[in-house]
Amino acid sequence: MTANRPQLHVVPRTWGPAELHAVRARYLRDWVVVKRARFNAAKRFERKQNASTLAFAIAGIVGIALPYFTQLFGAGLVPHTKNVLEFYGYITGALALGLGLVEQARNYSSLSRRFDECGRRVNTALRKLYNAPGVDEITLHRLVTEYEAALDICDVNHDPVDYEIALAGEERDMFRPGQSGHGVEEARIKLQRRLARLQWRETVGIYWLYWVILAGPTLIAWLVWVL
Repeated sequence: MTANRPQLHVVPRTWGPAELHAVRARYLRDWVVVKRARFNAAKRFERKQNASTLAFAIAGIVGIALPYFTQLFGAGLVPHTKNVLEFYGYITGALALGLGLVEQARNYSSLSRRFDECGRRVNTALRKLYNAPGVDEITLHRLVTEYEAALDICDVNHDPVDYEIALAGEERDMFRPGQSGHGVEEARIKLQRRLARLQWRETVGIYWLYWVILAGPTLIAWLVWVL
C-alpha cells in the first residue's frame, strides 16, 4: 500500500524566505495528519489484539460452560432443547477459538508498538519544525530526512481509514473554540458526523467477524429449535 506521506523534495539553495515558509507550512499540515494516522493505527491494532483475547473468553464461556450446563441440568431439559444448546455451544466455541488463534498469530500487539513508536518519532520531527519558524534550507532538509526515517520504522503503512480519521479530526480541530460565522457551525457539525461515520466504519472492520460468529450460530440454533 502506498504511504500517505508528502514526497521528499530536495530543497534548492536558491529558495527565498517566502518559498521556505510555504514548504514549512505544507509539511506542518501533512506531518500532523500522518502523526495522527500512525497513532490511530496503533490504537486500532491494540483494539484488534483485545478483540482476539475476547474471542478466547467467548470460546471458554460458550464452548465449555454451556455444554457443562447441559450436562448438569440435562435431566430437566427437553432433549431437543438440550441438543440445540450443545450444538450452539460447540459451534460457537470452536469458531471463537479458531478466530482467536488466527488473530493472535498476526501479532497485533507488536504492530501497535511499532506504529506508536513511529508516531512518536514523527511528532519529534514535527515539534522541531514547529519550533523553527525561520527554518533554512539545510535544517529543513535534515528534518525531512528525520521524518522519512521515522516512517521507515514500520515496514507496513497505516490503513486508509486511519488516514481518513486523522484528516477529518484535523479539519475539525481547525475550528477554534467559540469561533462563529456564516456556515461555521454547519461545517463543524458536518465534520463531526463524518468523523463519527469513519470511526464506526473502523469499529465494524475490527469486530464484524466476532459479531458473525456470535450471530450466525445463534440464528441457526434458534431456527433449529423453533422448526
